[in-house]
Formats: sequence, structure tokens, C-alpha cells
Amino acid sequence: MIAQQFTQQQLIAMLAWQVEMGADEAVLDKPSNDLQPPQSSDDISGSTPTPVSVASQPPSAPTSTAPSAIPVPAPAPPNQTVPVHLHHIDSLSDLATALGQLDSCPLKHTASTMCFADGNAGARLMIIGEAPGRDEDRLGVPFVGAAGHFLDDMLASIGLDRSAVYLTNFLPWRPPGNRSATAEETDMLLPYLYRHIQLADPELVVILGGMPAKTMLKSSDNILKLRGRWQDIDYGDGVMRPTMASLHPAYLMRSPAQKRLAFEDWCGLYHRLGNTPPPVV
Repeated sequence: MIAQQFTQQQLIAMLAWQVEMGADEAVLDKPSNDLQPPQSSDDISGSTPTPVSVASQPPSAPTSTAPSAIPVPAPAPPNQTVPVHLHHIDSLSDLATALGQLDSCPLKHTASTMCFADGNAGARLMIIGEAPGRDEDRLGVPFVGAAGHFLDDMLASIGLDRSAVYLTNFLPWRPPGNRSATAEETDMLLPYLYRHIQLADPELVVILGGMPAKTMLKSSDNILKLRGRWQDIDYGDGVMRPTMASLHPAYLMRSPAQKRLAFEDWCGLYHRLGNTPPPVV
């Protein structure tokens, strides 16, 4: 029974989140398998990772048999190449230092603080948000403020917290006036994000928000078309990582009618983390 896997407080948080998401009926728009509990808290956090099923759709490139450890990055596909000057960076702390020294990026000089990461760097799940918001720019931590609390509720709905996931943003600095990043700024910073993914080496990647989803999935579709579908993505090291785009907490706060879609996405994520089949589509 799922109730035996969590404390009463966790179950209440899950139920409250489901009601908030609009799941106040016993059915979804699409049939879904009964939720099965993750194998254990250690499996979720990454202490003793278990293999994850390959995404059902064909991968965009041949699946690599490279080990999960990444001592030396393999050659990357076109448009995903990590520059030579990043190859020597072999730790997350060194990557944060290299970003902090990137004086050629205009965003560094207008932001208050660099927003690098939060959570457990050894987790099976890596969540990538959009550009830092006002609170993130002030504190230097991804997913804080009202949207951060909303994400915490979303994590609690599937039995997780920040100690069981690894969080970062698409951009490490907030663009001035909360504008969109220019193509030049994105091209400069994207290799650092791919190196970030390589070094964190998650089994699963979830991208929250339209701009990072369209850029990383190389699609012109909007987030409502991209969301909820798992794709195998090579982030430049030859490892195919199952990746899903979904709706950003800040967007859900502005558009509460879309919470039901996000709830379906997180049900699929729950199955992936438990190594059980995804919902039937």
C-alpha cells in the first residue's frame, strides 16, 4: 500500500497538492496505471541508483554504452559540443568557479548574484528551470520565493524534497529587467549548462519552462505541445538521458487552469522514479 511508504504529514501534503492541481475526481483525462511507490528513499536520492527504463519513443541518436562516470567527455553531436576550454573542468565546484570568472558574459555584470544550483548533486533527478527571478537573483539559489515554495509542494506530491533532487537554472544570471536572453548570451552559456548536466550525471532530466525546453529539445513548439513526453537527449557526452519538459511553477501560478496538465506530467515522473511503466497514453 502506498500509504505505508510515507508519514501522515507527507500524505496530507500529497493530497493537498492534488486538490490544488485540480485532481479532485477519481479519474484523469487519460487512463493511468495505479501509482506505485518508489522502491526506497535511497533509490530516489541516488545513493543506490537502479536502472531506469529507456524512453518508449526512438532515440534521436544511437544509444551509447558509455559508463555513467565521465572522466573525459566524448565527442558531442553538432550544436551540443562542449568547448575545449571546458574539458578540463571535472567537478561542479570548478564549473561554478569557471562561470564566476566568465567576465565576457554581459549578464554577469547586471545581475546581483550568480545562481548555480541547489539540492543533492548525486540525485537521480535533475530539474532545470528558466532564468533566475528576482528572489533567485537576490539569494543566489534556484527555485526560491513563491515559485520555489510551489515547486516544493510539487515535489512533496510525489514523495520528494530538495534533498532528493538537483536543481539548477537554464541561465546562471538574471537578465536585466527580466528580459529574454539574447541568442549570443544563450550560445555562450549553453555549453556550461551541458557540462553541468554531464558532471551531475543524473538518470533523468526535467526541464521546466518554455524557453529552456525549446532550446534544449531543439524545437519550435510551445511548452504545451512539448510537455509530458519523454525524449532521450545526448547533452554532449554520448549518454542518452531521458528528458521531459513540463510547466514552470511560476507559469502555473499565473495560469491555474493548467495545473491539471502538470499533475499528469508529475504522475509520469513518479512512475519513472519508481522504475515502473509510465502512464498509458
